[in-house]
Amino acid sequence: MSEERKMSERSTEHRMIGIIVPTTDNTFFSNLADYAAEYLYEKGFSALILSSNNDAQREKDHLKCLLELGVEGILCVSGLSVLPDELIPDGFPMVCLDRHPETGRNIPLVANDDREAMFKATDYLISKGCKSIVLMPGYLAEKRTSPRVTGYEEALTQHGITPDPEYILDRPGNKSSELETEELVGQIMQKGLSVDAVITASDRAAFGVITALHRVGLYVPEDVKLISFDNSPYSSMASPAITALDRNPRELAETAGKCLLDMIEGRTVEERTIIPVSMCLRDSTR
Repeated sequence: MSEERKMSERSTEHRMIGIIVPTTDNTFFSNLADYAAEYLYEKGFSALILSSNNDAQREKDHLKCLLELGVEGILCVSGLSVLPDELIPDGFPMVCLDRHPETGRNIPLVANDDREAMFKATDYLISKGCKSIVLMPGYLAEKRTSPRVTGYEEALTQHGITPDPEYILDRPGNKSSELETEELVGQIMQKGLSVDAVITASDRAAFGVITALHRVGLYVPEDVKLISFDNSPYSSMASPAITALDRNPRELAETAGKCLLDMIEGRTVEERTIIPVSMCLRDSTR
């Protein structure tokens, strides 16, 4: 066989990478998957994207399936609190994105510093005069202490405000983020608790906050200030436009993709890479 023909055959071989995200019904996670797949394709790899639907057992099943299919590596936004060592072969190329479960395996992490981002968001709201701040840290398939909660509580404490568990609203994860957020904010308002700011885990959840507040005659930002994570196009299109934390999903995805390809090629990689978060100030916190 000629060398030219061998090269042609190698160029048409499909090298496969698996990507697992909690849901594709969230702009941030779908962007992560799309940006990673785009980056990997440019490097000669096709991506198989799977959603765990925020279900821990489904995520484990997806990991087993991808290994059985013979993928060369896996990018995973994990909802697990613990990743069993027996699930992933020792030395198999895998990179965790956004979250890192406890594991005995040496699995690199590419993520934002959610604790720092939440500290900055909470600190900013306090600087605007807010004291009764509701936090919706986001749904995790297995109940773990979110670094967002840690950052929120640290900012409150630094300003002499005692954190109140009633102001931390965890989604059950049974409905869409905006519907569950609307219900949870409605419940806290029915309790008669004072609320002057809300921080949500996503822009869609922020819409649920606005709807719940309108039902009791409150408005953003006149009565309640609002900050969301993700900075999707929806945040700037909303009325009022929503102040949002931009997590730089393209940089996250491409950095994770490069890390994974380096592992596949046997190169040394950083154990932890942090991508900065920026805050885009808009009308919801004016």
